[in-house]
Amino acid sequence: MRITCHEALVSSTDFGFNVVERKGIGHPDSLADLIAEEFSRRYSLHGLDRFGAVPNHWVDKVALVGAEAEVTFGRYAVHKPISAYLFGKVTRSVGGQSLPIEGLFRAAVEDVLAEATGSDDIVCSVRSFVENTAGVGADHPVSFYLPSAGEECRVPGGGALANDTAFCSAYAPADPLDVLAIDVENHVNGSSFKDGLDGLGSDVKVMLVRSGSVLEVTVCLPVYPEAVGSHREYTALVSEAYGRLDAFVNEHPVVRRRPWLTRLSVNTKDHGRNAYLAPFGTSLGKGDCGLVGRGNKANGVISASGGAGVEALAGKNPMHHTGKLYTLAAARLADRIHAKLGVPNEVVLVSRNGDRLDDPSFVGVQLAPRDSRLERDAVEELTAATLAELPLLSERLLALSPIDRFRDPSLVLEV
Repeated sequence: MRITCHEALVSSTDFGFNVVERKGIGHPDSLADLIAEEFSRRYSLHGLDRFGAVPNHWVDKVALVGAEAEVTFGRYAVHKPISAYLFGKVTRSVGGQSLPIEGLFRAAVEDVLAEATGSDDIVCSVRSFVENTAGVGADHPVSFYLPSAGEECRVPGGGALANDTAFCSAYAPADPLDVLAIDVENHVNGSSFKDGLDGLGSDVKVMLVRSGSVLEVTVCLPVYPEAVGSHREYTALVSEAYGRLDAFVNEHPVVRRRPWLTRLSVNTKDHGRNAYLAPFGTSLGKGDCGLVGRGNKANGVISASGGAGVEALAGKNPMHHTGKLYTLAAARLADRIHAKLGVPNEVVLVSRNGDRLDDPSFVGVQLAPRDSRLERDAVEELTAATLAELPLLSERLLALSPIDRFRDPSLVLEV
């Protein structure tokens, strides 16, 4: 394993500017991520229960096609339902025993959509499809996707091998805007905020832009069409939500600790009689689409600062796919370096297809200036410990609900 550790300028949280976005739990991209991850989790647990191992699968290409609908104040009509597609490689059977892929996917779609949106009606307006592309290739033994027994699905005794060539990155500590974005979205989609505000949906978006000491907060709040019979009722609901949200933002510890001038905008497209009306509380109900990988990153936000790769972890095999495991391992390592050394840092892990999973081809750590030999030794020790825990990370991924992880991204980083 090659570890490069050096000092560099790590993004400041106090100067210049920063932009952070968080897509809410009901956003179509968030829903696609959650469905892919929940299917992978259920499929893995099903395999463990029946065969004592996780059959190979790779389903990080879930796509959601929004409903064709007619929407106006007081009502909506769906003319074409939502379509949920699973594209990917999935082991169909183990030793002649078929795996219920379509049934597991359908159940994941229905359960995630109902829980994430809070709408039971959405399940009646969705159809699901599976496009399984698993086959036999020269780069894997035949048993990789056509195992004759559960033993052939297990990670070899010598250790798992990386299933991709990729780089994954993370940084610590979290920027104050990262924390604020997650808390705002969770609050707006929480029961206390919606108490007395019947009609707010879950497809929330939070955009934070800080330039110097000015913080611009933009929030998109969807409203169920049937909850407001007129534009006046819609405006009253959004205005009440604005007041509650403005108070929450200004009382948040991130804002109170800093001399920021905060400006809040809600539903900025509402000019004239425009309104953010969304069947089932999500724009998926009115034609918008969702794709795995376009939602929040592993830390719960999409940030303009800090190192960021393009890996989508949702739906990747939790046992050996580096796009998932290295993304989370990099986050663990960055957090541990910051906790032990008190130094802001960025971490990059690089895998090569076929190499040992616990032996990345490259580990890069950038520390804010204050480097010393002692810190290099500590980084090497923390790196080795984090990589040794990859099997425990796989277990934790299978134990945690993707929706719980969405609401609190730090859950999967706990040991």
